[in-house]
Amino acid sequence: MTHRLRDRAPTTGDRRADLRAAPSLWRWIALCSAAEAVGMTAAAAAAKAAQPLADRSHVVVALVIVVAGGVVEGVALGVAQSRGLSSLLTRRRRRLWAYATVLVAGLGWAAASAPSVLAGEGGDEPAFGLVLAGAVALGMTMGGVLGGAQALVFRGQVAHPRRWVTANVSAWAVAMPIIFVGATTPGAGWAPLAVIALGTVTGLAAGAALGLVTGWFLPSLTGLPVHDRFVLAVLASPVHGLLDRNLLGLQLRGVVTGRTIALPTMYAADDAGLVVVPGNPGRKRWWRNLRRASPVRVLLDGRWGPGSGRLLEPGSDSYDRALTTYRERWPRVPDLDGGPVVRIQLEAAPPPR
Repeated sequence: MTHRLRDRAPTTGDRRADLRAAPSLWRWIALCSAAEAVGMTAAAAAAKAAQPLADRSHVVVALVIVVAGGVVEGVALGVAQSRGLSSLLTRRRRRLWAYATVLVAGLGWAAASAPSVLAGEGGDEPAFGLVLAGAVALGMTMGGVLGGAQALVFRGQVAHPRRWVTANVSAWAVAMPIIFVGATTPGAGWAPLAVIALGTVTGLAAGAALGLVTGWFLPSLTGLPVHDRFVLAVLASPVHGLLDRNLLGLQLRGVVTGRTIALPTMYAADDAGLVVVPGNPGRKRWWRNLRRASPVRVLLDGRWGPGSGRLLEPGSDSYDRALTTYRERWPRVPDLDGGPVVRIQLEAAPPPR
């Protein structure tokens, strides 16, 4: 349960950002909420304006209006998100981000909403549950396509661009049902201003959901995957006892970059302290920062505490003892001989396990 560490000095033109470059969660939520409020207001106004035209067989004009409303939504979202990502993306990449968002989100939303608008007021309404299920399916589909397009823009800029696809699939599966509920609530007798006002509120709610979910994923593009960050959050929460026996959080500083690295990892304990054996050490290189004894922080029993960590030399008595401790605690973990073993000593003795 560790992560791949790109612990090297940045070179000229290297735009791979670290965790500190990502926008704050609250700013990202605010940007997405504002963008969707603008977009859904425009989409609601377009739908209301297009409906009577479609009923009078001016289908082409109605379709143009609906598509225009969808494009406004895509432009608003693309511009707002690209501004939020100014520290992660170059200016050229931010333009590409906006274009990709307009094409996928704007035209995709217009394509999804056009059939219901152009169908007129006749026909039976589908069951509410069916509408929600369809909204979730559409959201996941559109989220996958949009996330894939935006992930291409992220390539070369962040360490893990593919995680953005999962972020959008998850986020739009939540946001799209909110949009569908807001879009299908107004009846034929609603006044235009009421429809537009509901569109604004719907956009704010959908944008907040979109920003919250994708914002949680943003730091994972350059660091820990979401599930590891979730584990750290649990270890620091009042329910830390669910995981304390098996896992701890470890924080250290990169020797070359000076960045703070935090990760969850399995451990074993004995009278000499704690033992950590990095899994898949060829890919997860955080342990190389402990070739010399270095300060670390350990998250155990719901709180961070200071300590010291060092990499043990294979064949030494301390190495053999630590490896024995770890094998006794985790007998099913294979192929430990000769691999890296880290000994951690806390300033305060750990509680018995």
